[in-house]
Amino acid sequence: MDKAWRQLMRWLVTDAPNRVELAVEPRPQDASGAVTLQVRARDAKFQPLDNAAISLEVQPVLTLNATNSSTNSLHLPLEPSSTEPGLYEASYTPRDTGGYKAVVSVTNSEGVEVGQSAAGWSCDLAAEEFRSLTPNVSLLEGIARKTGGEIISVNALQQFAAGLPQRSAPVMDAWTRPLWHTPAVFCFALACFLGEWGLRRWKGMP
Repeated sequence: MDKAWRQLMRWLVTDAPNRVELAVEPRPQDASGAVTLQVRARDAKFQPLDNAAISLEVQPVLTLNATNSSTNSLHLPLEPSSTEPGLYEASYTPRDTGGYKAVVSVTNSEGVEVGQSAAGWSCDLAAEEFRSLTPNVSLLEGIARKTGGEIISVNALQQFAAGLPQRSAPVMDAWTRPLWHTPAVFCFALACFLGEWGLRRWKGMP
């Protein structure tokens, strides 16, 4: 009986949710390594806590950039979720490859601290680029087709290089021209000046 009671208590304690939970949700389709930080806040009755004041701090723990340190932290604003009560979300995009740590503190509407939570994750910004050493021919063909280019095989490189002088390429020059230098605007300004001068003379004004 005691063993069954202890097992039941262990199950209840283990499955009881925390009042503040912080989860890091990666974005698989985002090559920049952006993640969504989700904070779930609950009141004393473990019901979703609305109108909470949340302080979220993200700091790099270990990055390849030596200029980053644990003191280089960033405070992020969170927005309440429109689909789940008590859920607050924020987006973060790391600038360097390495490990990151997020710490959140939740306070209720009365100014009483509900709890804190922390989470960590790592990102490798070059992982997607070097995931495969085989050239993505279909992607390259799609880029060439959309930009008006072509795929050149290794055997045709010499022939392609020899034909470059005969190829026509569009030349685009960026230039600016002041509006005052256009004849139409100059004539309009001159007509206004002469019109004012004639009107003043006609009315006998100096």
